[in-house]
Amino acid sequence: MKIEGTHWKTLWDEYAEMERRAFDAMPVVELLNRVKNGNYGAYYTLWYSIAEKATLEQAGKTLLDVLHQNTRYLLRYHCAHALLKLMGEKDIQPVDLSADQPDQDDLLKRIEKKLKVLLSDR
Repeated sequence: MKIEGTHWKTLWDEYAEMERRAFDAMPVVELLNRVKNGNYGAYYTLWYSIAEKATLEQAGKTLLDVLHQNTRYLLRYHCAHALLKLMGEKDIQPVDLSADQPDQDDLLKRIEKKLKVLLSDR
């Protein structure tokens, strides 16, 4: 599908859209199994499919586990976006949970506590 002279951003968007459609077609269980196996895809679209299809009960713990891993920033950023969306969290931004910063551990603990409360209320 690569076309000579096509701008990289155009190609990225096309491939990301194809990946997103594939993830959107998968059941939530399969998406979460991919996460648990470290198979995140190439374009960060897995996280958006999870945020759209999964419930907090289904995905919350799995997403939080990824945020506790020492993995690439962009992967943690998009994972954090999905978790925060499922939690309805507005005060903390994805970058707060994914970029190496002094208060990141405190924010992760705060999110973890809130997640436990939200899951126990349901």
